Amino acid sequence: MKKRIVNVIFLILFTGPLFPSFLPAGTTPSDDKAKILTTFFPLYLFTRNIMYGIDGVTVENMLPSSYGCPHDFALAPDDLRKIHQADIIIENGLGLEVFMQEAVRTGNNRAHVMIATAGVEPIKLRYYDVHEGSRDDSLLQFNPHAFASPREAGIMVRTITDSLTVWLPRYAEQIRINGNRYAAGLDSLDREFSDSLRDLQNPKVATVHEVLNYMARDYGFDIVDVIEREPGQDPSAKTMVSLVAELRQAKIAAIFSEPQYSTKAVETISAELRVPTYEVDPIASGPDKNLPLDYYQRQMKKNLTALLKAMK
Repeated sequence: MKKRIVNVIFLILFTGPLFPSFLPAGTTPSDDKAKILTTFFPLYLFTRNIMYGIDGVTVENMLPSSYGCPHDFALAPDDLRKIHQADIIIENGLGLEVFMQEAVRTGNNRAHVMIATAGVEPIKLRYYDVHEGSRDDSLLQFNPHAFASPREAGIMVRTITDSLTVWLPRYAEQIRINGNRYAAGLDSLDREFSDSLRDLQNPKVATVHEVLNYMARDYGFDIVDVIEREPGQDPSAKTMVSLVAELRQAKIAAIFSEPQYSTKAVETISAELRVPTYEVDPIASGPDKNLPLDYYQRQMKKNLTALLKAMK
């Protein structure tokens, strides 16, 4: 991460002509020219729904939608250009965007920056100490994956909506209507999850990494442990042995894989324990083109089916 921050500073210092001049700090963007930048897919999907039908305001995503969580993302010059041109930057928060904080702080002090998880009660990461590089370790203590629970997603949508009505007053009424409608749909999904996941036969599972913890907290199942202590890195042989022993003793019902990660270790542990695997999509990524606005609801209903097969 330190290397990335150095790279960001270098790019800011030596690519200045690429970026437009700044308005004074705190300036309200012109409603009909405003550029909203979201950092990754879930925020982009939420904001697209909130801004639906509102012309003249662009919503752009910094990462490709198919990228997933930016745990190991390094800024390129085009990413810096997006940051510098944005009037409003919507971040997840909870340490997920440490890779871009220096670029925002030193380069675009006119942009309104909002944290979508501001209203979420955070969960501490079990293995946060392996995430290195932040100048403030407190940023990395908390699990950033609140978006993977319909209940927390509803909170995030309302937070984004509230901020955009203030920063884009010309469109405040339509933003409020859109945001309330989308949040209401997530509330309905939340109730469906709560009702369906009552009285689970065996609520103990394992997951690939710490991405479903908010969902587990909100809907009453237990993640005994995760396979990847560092996202994207398979466990060592020693860790694998202790993990298998722990999961066997806990008598887990299933292992949940993710579409963004390799299933190699999942399949190995599944075969060893003779427990089934089910894919659960945290919706950290999505299609780069032809994105349906109800994508979150569609994928979550598939997830609910998998959860019920595994634990009911």
